[in-house]
Amino acid sequence: MRVLLIFPPQTLTERYAHNVEGIGGFLPPLGLCYMAAVLEREGHEVHIMDCPVNNHGAGDITTEIMNFQPELVGIAALTSLADVTKELCDLIKNQFPNVVVLLGGPHATIMAKELAQTTRADIIVQEEADNIIIDIVNNLDKYKQLRVVNAGKVKDLDSLPLPARHLLDMSKYSSLPNTYKKDPGTFQMVTSRGCPFTCTFCFDAMGLFRQRSVANVMTEIRQLKETYKIKEIAFWDDILTINKKWTHEFCKEMEKEGIIWSCYTRLDLIDEPLLHAMKKAGCWNIFFGIESGAQELLDNITKKMTVEQMKAAVKLVKKSGIEIRGSFMVGLPGETPELARKTIQLAIEMDPDYAQFSITTPYPGTQLWDNYEKWGTLDKNFKDYHGWSPVFVPHGYKNREELLEIHREAFRRFYMRPKYILRRVSKIRSFSELKKNMTGLKVVKGMVLSQ
Repeated sequence: MRVLLIFPPQTLTERYAHNVEGIGGFLPPLGLCYMAAVLEREGHEVHIMDCPVNNHGAGDITTEIMNFQPELVGIAALTSLADVTKELCDLIKNQFPNVVVLLGGPHATIMAKELAQTTRADIIVQEEADNIIIDIVNNLDKYKQLRVVNAGKVKDLDSLPLPARHLLDMSKYSSLPNTYKKDPGTFQMVTSRGCPFTCTFCFDAMGLFRQRSVANVMTEIRQLKETYKIKEIAFWDDILTINKKWTHEFCKEMEKEGIIWSCYTRLDLIDEPLLHAMKKAGCWNIFFGIESGAQELLDNITKKMTVEQMKAAVKLVKKSGIEIRGSFMVGLPGETPELARKTIQLAIEMDPDYAQFSITTPYPGTQLWDNYEKWGTLDKNFKDYHGWSPVFVPHGYKNREELLEIHREAFRRFYMRPKYILRRVSKIRSFSELKKNMTGLKVVKGMVLSQ
């Protein structure tokens, strides 16, 4: 069967709600690559249309369907692209009524019944579509009758083939400057799925954690080295270090590869021996969700960490020589501008190498979505559900404009400090590092000046 997989059209400005066009930040749709790999393994012919990186629109999609003549079109449904997804379903069903349209992804998982009512999709898949896609293509009529189906979760991640990156032009992807050290063409990977923690704003909270074997992960890394000559990897796992025994084993293998890498985890899932092993194995940067400098706000989102605990852990990371990307949030439930300034002050005090200030977004399916009325007002215009627009305004703010001003203040006060600027300048050792820092300055400028 011929299958076309589509990541819907979206500009960088639409994704970040700020003017960051031309700066980079298009990342490959790994979920579609896994789906494609599963299909190809069973002999199906697959094309991937990653519309954002190729600047493709409705006309390009129509042309691709006419030329490729797929029997099944799968669309990645994200909450911020709900309207675009509906329009795509209409476009395809109007022009190609015999083509079966399938929706999958986070928005399809949570809002399946709504999508069944508001879109013309034939099949809506909840949970991990790569767990059921082969049965779907073999039994299209059955699944069209069911309309909504729960695929469940892939329990053995080693059973999946490696992502079908060969279906993308990988040279077109580039990372934002705070997410790579040397190569903006950094490759992305996942070694696990699911997060068992309880943060009320997170779609992945209280999930089933599964991790690939170290041997399976290393097979993919060596393939990437051989095929793409990669120099750097960004691991996208929510919590890479939850299994410390696994992480130590992984680090021993990575020492042999000569590749630098970054990852995400929690500050309560690291210790000094682990950080030493990670640094030795090539880890240069870790992304931590710190969220707030006010303990009451951390408790409101069930972060299950204390401010003091996080301060101590940050010192450990700095001692190891690994850079820190700290993620902070404004507009948290229970927040006021005064409490938000505690978060800004904590960011300044911790002084990570990079600070990300996002705006709290209660995505469908989260605890915060379910009880937002207790904490504030919510605009359910999904196109702004990307973490950079004030769709949720806590009761402690006068209006969304006051929240936006706090967001701009966070970027200004953290990045415009002479101490921070001097540190960044002092680390510049090459033209590529100068270019990276100039690009980073444009990102900060876009965050401070636009919207």
